[in-house]
Amino acid sequence: MKLELFTDSSTDEKIIKIYTNKIDEKIQKIIDIVNSKQNTIVAYRDKEAQLLDENFIERIFIEDRKIKIYYQTKTYISKLKLYEIEKMLTDDFIKISQSEIVNIKYVKKLDFSYSGTIKLIFKNGIETFVSRRSIKEFKNKLGI
Repeated sequence: MKLELFTDSSTDEKIIKIYTNKIDEKIQKIIDIVNSKQNTIVAYRDKEAQLLDENFIERIFIEDRKIKIYYQTKTYISKLKLYEIEKMLTDDFIKISQSEIVNIKYVKKLDFSYSGTIKLIFKNGIETFVSRRSIKEFKNKLGI
């Protein structure tokens, strides 16, 4: 299977075209994902493109000048910009810094013991911090 992705900043509409000689199981799965109400993000791992269901994305962050997506214990690379991904996501996602967006469904607890910031601890044990600039918006979005 070959994937070609084209971005056109002059259009707001997303168009997906599939060229195939038959509809097999993989093609049908792609069609089902596209037709569902869930958002998906195309990301890459080991030279393969994957369609990631946003419900299973824990966090999206910048590391080594690359957009990385932590998804079901694996890390994928996205060719999109962080702000482009942010526009695609539902309200379950909160931008906690200039370089990170988290899915609040995967946060286990909030640690307020740090002066001037909030430490987020995920269900899988990963820890990250809300930047000072983002604290007000973060609290407002959570209603705290």
